[in-house]
Amino acid sequence: QKQQQQEKKQKQAKVAVAPAKAQPPPMEASVIDASRLDLRVGRIVEVAKHPDADSLYVEKIDCGEVVPRTVVSGLVKFVPLEEMQNRLVVVLCNLKPAKMRGVTSEAMVMCASTPDRVEILTPPEGATPGDRVTFGKYPGK
Repeated sequence: QKQQQQEKKQKQAKVAVAPAKAQPPPMEASVIDASRLDLRVGRIVEVAKHPDADSLYVEKIDCGEVVPRTVVSGLVKFVPLEEMQNRLVVVLCNLKPAKMRGVTSEAMVMCASTPDRVEILTPPEGATPGDRVTFGKYPGK
C-alpha cells in the first residue's frame, strides 16, 4: 500500500511539474522615429467605388512614381466621390500590398478622425505629387 501511495505521489508530481513554455525574448526599448514612415504627397487621378464593397473606393494615386499606385480606402461614407477626384492627399507608401475584397491596395490615404467625422489630410499649398512629408525632430533618410 505504501508503494501504491508513493507511485500515486510520483504521478501527481509529474503532472504538477509540466514543462515550462518557452517565453519570448524581452522586447527591447524601441526607438520612435517618425522618419521611418514613407509619407508622400499624392494626387488622386482616378477614383471609383469598389465593385464588391459599398463602403470602399478604389483610387489610382500619382505619388511621383512611374506608375500610379492602386489604393483601396473606406471613405465612401465620409467623402463624396466628386471630392475625391483630382485631390491632393497624404499617402503612407511603405506598407505591404494587401488585398481588400479582391483588389490589391499598395498604400493608405491618411486621414484625421473624431467619433463623428473623418477628414482626409490635405498637403500644404505648393506641394506636388512625390514630395516627402517630413518631421522636424526626425529628419531620417
